[in-house]
Amino acid sequence: MDLPAPPDPFVALLLDGRLPALLVGIVLLGWGERLYGVLVVAPGVLAGVYLAAWAQPLFHFAPTTLLVVTVALAGAGALLCHFVAAIAVRMAGAGLFAALAWFAAPLAQPGPVPWWVPVVGAALGALVFPSLYKIALRPLTALVGAWSIAWAVKAPGNPYLVLGLAAAGTALQFALSRSTGEGAGPAKKVKKDKKK
Repeated sequence: MDLPAPPDPFVALLLDGRLPALLVGIVLLGWGERLYGVLVVAPGVLAGVYLAAWAQPLFHFAPTTLLVVTVALAGAGALLCHFVAAIAVRMAGAGLFAALAWFAAPLAQPGPVPWWVPVVGAALGALVFPSLYKIALRPLTALVGAWSIAWAVKAPGNPYLVLGLAAAGTALQFALSRSTGEGAGPAKKVKKDKKK
């Protein structure tokens, strides 16, 4: 009886899941914040494409018309998901800050909490939390990417590796956002001066 040929090491690594985990980890480590935006709008794009494919047998679109309808529905789905995600982040911030205000108020002044304290907390949370969330997104995606890389190299329990990679990934994401001009006030001023 002949023994089967040993598997190709690359195929074995792919089937083991460590190579995909390594690749996903690298992407999350360096570009996690940007990938998050793609993940938010992806369901809307897929829903738009599916809806266009579903409508094709009913309306018998010409190929060009089908392409236009697909792009329009995919774009509408992406915009809808983007706005829903933005509203969800604001609502989460409002709820979180209202709860924090409700629990923190007795520490500052004993007694019953006035009704307006959670309302002010909710309004503040809706305004402030999206900015905090965007800042926190970089270290969180870098941390997930770092752990994914650590798991791929069979060292998921090594805190020095995970935290070191997460710190490097966070720094890389901040550097990439500054190099593209996001959040860099002086770069915008230079551009305005050049136009003058």
